[in-house]
Amino acid sequence: MSERDPDHWLYRLLPDEWLRAADGELARARAALVAKQQRAGVTQARRAAGMAWNAVLALAPRDAPENERYGRSYMDHVKALAADESAPAPVRAAAKLLLEAPLQTDVVQLGPGDTRLADAAHAIVDHARARLAPASA
Repeated sequence: MSERDPDHWLYRLLPDEWLRAADGELARARAALVAKQQRAGVTQARRAAGMAWNAVLALAPRDAPENERYGRSYMDHVKALAADESAPAPVRAAAKLLLEAPLQTDVVQLGPGDTRLADAAHAIVDHARARLAPASA
């Protein structure tokens, strides 16, 4: 599917627009994590991963089985990706890291914040982009 449908949650953006939205969310996640804003960083990293997966789902036909299996929310997408045996192991591990990340932590970090969650989201965004590459060629 590559037609825009402003009334449909998945097709309101085209796949390349979902990827651009994911890139923006990823940049905000990284900035929040560097600034040690855990809740914002985790939320935005998860959103980046979910938006990137919307790009993959939006390219599939509306009745494709993966559209139902991956659910509708960004978190549904991340949960399904963590369990999807057809996804590469590093991508599944990245999704699991995002799922298990606490929204807040009592640990006081010295120096810049930990950006591993942004790196995990970036792995998922890159995987989504790679999945879409043959369609845009």
